[in-house]
Amino acid sequence: MLHMFLKILISALILISLSMLGMMLNVLVKKKGKFPAYMVGHNRDMHKLGINCVKHEEIRCHNKKLKEGKDCAGCQSLA
Repeated sequence: MLHMFLKILISALILISLSMLGMMLNVLVKKKGKFPAYMVGHNRDMHKLGINCVKHEEIRCHNKKLKEGKDCAGCQSLA
């Protein structure tokens, strides 16, 4: 039982190590070796697709509602 557990644990550690090594090599080999921006506010591809940061959407909605003199209870029109 313990032997089987150790075998699975070592196999999992080897697989995780290989995947980490692959990601590291990917970053090192690329000309501009950076991970892609995962935050919506910093990712240009998401901006091109029209995906915006939720925080900024909320701020825009609340500012719009306040300028119109309405209660800023929700942003159903932006969804």
